[in-house]
Amino acid sequence: MPAFLAPHKSGVHRVTAIALYRALLTKCRAAPPPLKPSTLQAVVKNSFAKNRHVTSQNVLRNAFAGGYEALDRLNAAIAGDRASISHLKSLLSRLPARLKTTVPRKPASVPEPKLAAVQGTALSLRPRPAFSLPSRRRIPVLVSANKIPILRFTKPQPAALSHYLKSRLVDRQKRQDRKMALEAQMEIARGEDDWDRILLAQGVADEGGSVKRGKVLWTKEVYESLGYTMNALEAEGTKNREMAEKMVAIVDKEKELAEVERKERKRLKNEERRKRKAEALAKNEESKT
Repeated sequence: MPAFLAPHKSGVHRVTAIALYRALLTKCRAAPPPLKPSTLQAVVKNSFAKNRHVTSQNVLRNAFAGGYEALDRLNAAIAGDRASISHLKSLLSRLPARLKTTVPRKPASVPEPKLAAVQGTALSLRPRPAFSLPSRRRIPVLVSANKIPILRFTKPQPAALSHYLKSRLVDRQKRQDRKMALEAQMEIARGEDDWDRILLAQGVADEGGSVKRGKVLWTKEVYESLGYTMNALEAEGTKNREMAEKMVAIVDKEKELAEVERKERKRLKNEERRKRKAEALAKNEESKT
């Protein structure tokens, strides 16, 4: 492992440590009495946590050696070796109490739910009053993004707006594809209905041996699905037109406010110029006297 790389950031070190950690915990669960599996697991967890960010090669070498020795002792104790059981019991009795208990985990903090956006509030806040603007008012530009109207205030385009446009375009394309597929199915359904009418006129019985009258047409379900898809496409077009009208009104209002604010800035600038000029004249009069 390179000297400049911290051990806990090395892939080889992490794989080795995790393998030893899991092996020790597995053997601790099978420890025979009088050894307590919970106490042994607490010792393993606390020891690994203590050495988690250690960077000393000597300390880590000794820690790994102790871990593999403990693993051998546990294997022998599980196999019934009395000497290993006695050794582990004696070792546990000499360890401090803090290593033999685990601190309970803190309950995970539940993030506060984000408030859902209220439908239609974004455009209702436009145009913003002058005191809430960080700088001079920027007149937005009405842009048609593949027939979806948007107001562009700044460049580059925000990522959230890009995701919104992409989702809208994907939904529209799905509806268009569904419409084309249903139109193709409509031709097939009409052919099936024509064939059923021919059979009915000839008095041909169906597979059950009876001649059915008032049979549901093949085109019925296709008509309903196609009508639903067409209504969705028309609703999207209506929504885009209404949104474009609202945005045009916002742009016009922004232009009016920008002109009012421009005149106000000009008026204040002229007043400041006249004030400075009056002060300069007053100083000249004082200097003459």
